[in-house]
Amino acid sequence: MGGSLRVAVLGAPGVGKTAIIRQFLFGDYPECHQPTDGPRLYRPAVLLDGAVYDLSICDGAGAGPGQSPGSLEEWPDPKDWSLQDTDAFVLVYDICSPDSFDYVKVLRQRIAETR
Repeated sequence: MGGSLRVAVLGAPGVGKTAIIRQFLFGDYPECHQPTDGPRLYRPAVLLDGAVYDLSICDGAGAGPGQSPGSLEEWPDPKDWSLQDTDAFVLVYDICSPDSFDYVKVLRQRIAETR
């Protein structure tokens, strides 16, 4: 018995959300960073413990083309994401960026408030 699961991969722009998703789905890792130009949805089916699950993996938007990640104040507002319909969250930050960790803490708080 499987089912469907919605997973959101969230974090500050440029922390590697898309790279993590691509590694999971396709086994590859991009050589150079290309900013994601908006939220993307991946819909793989996965086999886990003999059951097939249909995943919806939302790659949260980062900086747009030609934009740098900027400061914490310029990053996407977590209230703009639909968090209530999500089954699981992967929060990603850059270990070299304290601001990206602060952003993940804001995301975690927002998730806790909406659950």
